[in-house]
Amino acid sequence: MKINLLENTSEVKDNVFYSISNNLDQQIKSVNNLKDNYKDKNIYQKIKTFPKTRYYGSKKRLLPWIYDNLKDLEFNTVLDGFGGTSSVSLLFKAMEKDITYNDIFKWNTISAKVLLDNKFPTKVIKAEEFIDSIEPLENNFIYNNYKNVFYTDDENKWLDGAIIKINSVKNQKVKRLYLYCLFQACLMKRPFNLFHRANLNLRINNVERQFGNLTTWNTSFPKLMKSILIDVHSLMWDNGKNIKVLSNNVQNINKKFDLVYLDPPYVADGNNDNYLKRYHFLEGLCNYEKWEDKINEKTKIKVYESTDEIRKWEDKKNFKKRLFNLIKKHKDSIVVLSYMTNAIPSITEISKFFEEHFSQVTVSTYNLNHALAKTKRTEVLIIGEP
Repeated sequence: MKINLLENTSEVKDNVFYSISNNLDQQIKSVNNLKDNYKDKNIYQKIKTFPKTRYYGSKKRLLPWIYDNLKDLEFNTVLDGFGGTSSVSLLFKAMEKDITYNDIFKWNTISAKVLLDNKFPTKVIKAEEFIDSIEPLENNFIYNNYKNVFYTDDENKWLDGAIIKINSVKNQKVKRLYLYCLFQACLMKRPFNLFHRANLNLRINNVERQFGNLTTWNTSFPKLMKSILIDVHSLMWDNGKNIKVLSNNVQNINKKFDLVYLDPPYVADGNNDNYLKRYHFLEGLCNYEKWEDKINEKTKIKVYESTDEIRKWEDKKNFKKRLFNLIKKHKDSIVVLSYMTNAIPSITEISKFFEEHFSQVTVSTYNLNHALAKTKRTEVLIIGEP
């Protein structure tokens, strides 16, 4: 059966098997290499089907590089401690691992439960009909509080109607699907896909632009949501493994995992645009009925109030200690840290800490340009093996 599997791949020619040495070990090695190439190709193809993230710091573009660095490690269970967009967890799913995804933000965990699911929760046509049935509502929370901040008046009315209707859905999986599509549509209609500034004028002013996508900005919410719906529908597959989604402080997760992947928030000098500030509007959508009590009225963009746990990871003074304590906590597992060069602590400091706590340490780098970064950055993957 192994030979038949290999013969069915387009990479294999008939004469491959005739060229193999009579030595049994060499035959086994050659067949295993072909199997590995076949597996790699399948995963690279699967990565191409993963949805766009529209998220600052997303690892989606780096997944082939991350896979190349992880594929030879022996592990079955994995913790994705700062799960974010779910891109790396989707990679682990493609690698057929048991996954525990964790993120402290509610909009991320809702998205993860959608993207990491094994089955689409409803019929596409039924979901499209639901989206088309949404009606705008007058004088509700978003319209009254975010006028001329992120969206037009008509769009704010539609968003109020959308979130109220979505919250009425009884089936939780279907409700999360609609929320995910709404999150992505909201990002698509924002300059830079962010909520850190009240820059609606960049969309609506009649000026020549050298950035952005005016066509997408002017596309209706329902049309964008339905396009995202199709992307999610084409993504679903069952890897036959266990997948859990948590929303905890990562430092409170005590279970032992074969591999722990950490992509913490980067702390850099001169940058106060933290993740909550960039995406606070999405967190508000998750807590619509309590949103009014959670906004900071002192800020022009009415940022959703942070929590103690979020603030602790944004504290430059104590960030290094928190990060190193977390790594040390999992020193009996393979720890993979995703970081970048212009952050605090330095790669040199982190590498030294890994060398003190792991028997084998590998450091890989990848040069990457980011649309919003003023300077080039280098992504770093540090792997510690016990």
